[in-house]
Amino acid sequence: MLLGIVALLLLAWGANRLGVGKTSVAALFDYPPDYPGYTWTRNGQAVSPQELDVSTGGKHCNWQSVTFLTVGWPPGNHWVGSSQARQYVRDPDGVVKSGYISEKLVLRATLPGDALPTGYQHGSVQLFLSPSDDDLAIYVVGPDATERWPRSNPMTGCI
Repeated sequence: MLLGIVALLLLAWGANRLGVGKTSVAALFDYPPDYPGYTWTRNGQAVSPQELDVSTGGKHCNWQSVTFLTVGWPPGNHWVGSSQARQYVRDPDGVVKSGYISEKLVLRATLPGDALPTGYQHGSVQLFLSPSDDDLAIYVVGPDATERWPRSNPMTGCI
């Protein structure tokens, strides 16, 4: 009996770490996962973290509340260095002090009329880019809210 309870707790913990059952943007990213983050798909196929990495900031910099989204550029490509990727940042507590993040995070955004799906999806959460501002932000869209995450250019890192 005790072994069964322990097994259920481990299963629930694992499902939580994978983002299973988390359908809102806030539920997924208020407590972002460590690298390599959740498994995302693009057009129904799982992608590697070298194509799309959405994970927490460094603990040694106290950035655990921050989510960094790094996507190969253009979308669908793998990245090896910062010149082959774009980075977007969800920092609701404002703990990252970087002059590279020029826009503000918008937790209740409106998806622009020209926004297009990237094909990236985790559960019911999808990523959109708008040709009118894809140099500035990415849109993270869930069933309950749309968030606009600003771009960091160049990328922000913690050493």
